[in-house]
Amino acid sequence: MRGVQVKNAIIYSIGNELVEGLIVDTNSKFLSVHLKSLGYNVIRIETLPDVLDIIVRRISEGLSEADLLITTGGLGPTEDDLTREAISKVLNKSLVLNEEIANELIERALKYYNKAPESVKKQALVLEGAIVLDNPVGTAPGQLIKHNGKTIVILPGPPVEMIPVFESIKGELKTDDELYTRRIKTIGVPEAVLMDEHKDLLYSNPQITIATMASYERGVEVRLTGSVVLKEEIDGIVEQLTNLLGESVYALDDDSIEDVVYKLLKENNLTISFAESCTGGLLSARFVDIPGVSSVYKGGVVAYSNESKANILRVPKDIIEKHGAVSEECVSYMAKNAREIFDSEFSVSISGIAGPTGGTPQKPVGTVCFAFASKKGVKAFTYNLRGDREMIRKRSALIGFDIARRGIREWLRLEGNIKG
Repeated sequence: MRGVQVKNAIIYSIGNELVEGLIVDTNSKFLSVHLKSLGYNVIRIETLPDVLDIIVRRISEGLSEADLLITTGGLGPTEDDLTREAISKVLNKSLVLNEEIANELIERALKYYNKAPESVKKQALVLEGAIVLDNPVGTAPGQLIKHNGKTIVILPGPPVEMIPVFESIKGELKTDDELYTRRIKTIGVPEAVLMDEHKDLLYSNPQITIATMASYERGVEVRLTGSVVLKEEIDGIVEQLTNLLGESVYALDDDSIEDVVYKLLKENNLTISFAESCTGGLLSARFVDIPGVSSVYKGGVVAYSNESKANILRVPKDIIEKHGAVSEECVSYMAKNAREIFDSEFSVSISGIAGPTGGTPQKPVGTVCFAFASKKGVKAFTYNLRGDREMIRKRSALIGFDIARRGIREWLRLEGNIKG
C-alpha cells in the first residue's frame, strides 16, 4: 500500500488592510481546507502588504518551496494593487492588455457609475501565457499560469469573488493522490485525555495523519487524513472511536452541533424553543443560520433582567429572591414556561455569570445553569466554566445545544422511536 505523496502549496493573502488587522483573512482558511482535499499540503500561509518588493521576494522564494502558489487580493484598479505586477516581475513575463475584458469593464463602469476612469483597464492586464479565470461576481478576473513545473493561481481578494473563481478550477488543481479526511467532533472529553486513552487506535497506521483542535466554541475535534487508498481504514478507525466515545461524539465531518439538533427534530417531526439570559440570543442566532429551521424552531426569549424573567417567562419572584437568577430553580421555570409559551415539544434555558463582574464566592464568574424541558419534566444542570466573557458565553451556547441533543435523544429512546 503506497504512502501519501502530497504536493506542497503556499497561500499569500495580499493587502495592507489585512496586515493592519482591519479585516480578517478568511480566504486562507477556506483555501487551506479545500487544498488538502485536493491533495496538497499547505506548508505556509502568509499575509503580505501592498509593497512590490516584499511581494516579489516572497513569491520568488515560494516558488522554490512549493508546487502551487495561490494569491488573493491586489487585483483592483488602484496604484496599490500590485499582485499582477509582482508576479510579472518574478516570472519575467509581460502583462498584456486583454481588450475584450477592458471593454467589458468600461461598459460596466459606465452602466453603474456613468464614468469609466482609465484605471479600470488595469484589471484587464493578463500575464503572458496565463489562463483568464472568469469572475462572475466582481470585476477583476483571476489568472492561472504554469511556470517551470509550478502553478500560480491569482485570485481576487473579496471572499464572495474569490470562492466562485477558485471553485471553477478545482478540477484543474486536483492531484493524482487526492487526500481523504474524516472529522470526529466531541464534547465533554478533554483533548489530552482523549488522545492519551485512544492513542493506540489513532496512531495504528503511520500513513494516516492525526490532528486535534480544541475550541471553547466547538469542543474537541479529531481529524484523520490520508491517501484515498486508505479510505476504508480511516472509516474503520472513525467508527471504532465513535463507538468508544459514545454520547461524547456529537457530530462527524461537516455537521455542527446545531445541525445535529436540527436534524434530530426535523427527522422526528418535533419542535424546540429557547429561553436565554447570559448568552443573549447566541443559541437562536446559531440555530437560525440553518436553512429551513423554521420547521422545528418555535422561537426564543432573551430574558436578561430579573424583571423579564418574571414578567415574560413567569419565573416566580420568590424563586429569584430565594435562589437567584443564576440557579437551577430559576432555569427550570424558564425552560418549562418557554415550552408552554411557544407550544414546543422541548425547550432549553440558560442563565449564568459571564463576567467580568457579578461573581460571588458562592457563585463565581463562570457559573452557568441550564435546563431542558419536555412533557416528561425538566432537568437542570450547573456548569462552572473558565475563561473571559466571550469564552463563557460561547461555551454556554455549545453546552446548551449539547443538552438539547442529549435530551431529545433520551426522550426519543424512552418513546422507542429514534431517528438520526
